Amino acid sequence: MMEHLSEIEECILINAREMSSLWSVLADWTGSEDEETWVEFESAFASVMESWVEKGYLEIYEGEEWPAHEAGRLVPVSEVHDLLANHESWMYSESPTRVISLLPGVNVGDVIMRLRGNSEPS
Repeated sequence: MMEHLSEIEECILINAREMSSLWSVLADWTGSEDEETWVEFESAFASVMESWVEKGYLEIYEGEEWPAHEAGRLVPVSEVHDLLANHESWMYSESPTRVISLLPGVNVGDVIMRLRGNSEPS
């Protein structure tokens, strides 16, 4: 049976493939640069992202500059919930001292295989 990604999952996958900063996920989703419009979507995205990190579909990195995966650190699964629950993590900063960015996880191929109608990755 072929599965489909939800619109939120698709947005996360695209942004992970683009190595996007966390804030830009909500900017893309809302089509707005107004952070006040982003707030209502934080928890929905955080829930999916947390699940995807646990499954290895998504990695979240934290560093001093973008892209955080180059000189920053991989956020451990045990810290992901608190990071995503923190409203400040989602906010844009003109001169950031901390950047949070996304990258596809080691198991992201499983998502692609499901979308193609294969239940088991090869």
